[in-house]
Amino acid sequence: MRSLTNPNMDVKITKTREWKNAEIPAGNGHGNARSVSRITAALACGGELDGIRLLSEETIKRSIEEQSYSTDLVLNVPIRFGLGWGLQSKELPIGPNPNLFWWGGYGGSVVVVDLDAKMSFSYVMNKMVSSLIGDPRSEKLINALYESL
Repeated sequence: MRSLTNPNMDVKITKTREWKNAEIPAGNGHGNARSVSRITAALACGGELDGIRLLSEETIKRSIEEQSYSTDLVLNVPIRFGLGWGLQSKELPIGPNPNLFWWGGYGGSVVVVDLDAKMSFSYVMNKMVSSLIGDPRSEKLINALYESL
């Protein structure tokens, strides 16, 4: 946890122009739920969106190949990783399907790409909580989504 608290980051910094203009690849993406779900829909649909091929199906399949499965030294929880995403695991189950990948962000946001259901889901919020990879709000929404299928 020291890597996240040295120095301790005040959540207010995320509202500054400097933070929003910075390019921090895994740390400060900006979007709403619709835009995040839209771009990840291309992943969920085999690399194609609106008839335009963005990624090959082979690339999508490779993204869910396990790269590591151990305790994340920052989050201190076991995480199964594919290529840049968390994968379905017994420690962090996301939904009923095995072929999905996900990630969450500071404050409670989360995105899920389910290749079996050919769907993507994202939750972003306008009120951040002190969670690093999702929170109870997103968990309830994900559960309701799968129950509705």
